[in-house]
Amino acid sequence: MLVMVHTRGRQTMIEPERSRLERILAKHGQRWQIEREGLVWTATEHPSPTALHVVVAHDLDALEQKIIESELPG
Repeated sequence: MLVMVHTRGRQTMIEPERSRLERILAKHGQRWQIEREGLVWTATEHPSPTALHVVVAHDLDALEQKIIESELPG
């Protein structure tokens, strides 16, 4: 599990956002690397040595929904 949060200026994680991120990592952190740069959250998965899967969202709820959808079979 790797989480990187890049802050610029006065952007910081508020407590509800931090708790939400912790819950997402508890469910999906073993497969996904989650980063935030500015206002964008990115989750990256390496399902195989030659594959790369990236999802991007403006908030953690949307990011988690995209992660869940990407993990559904077929």
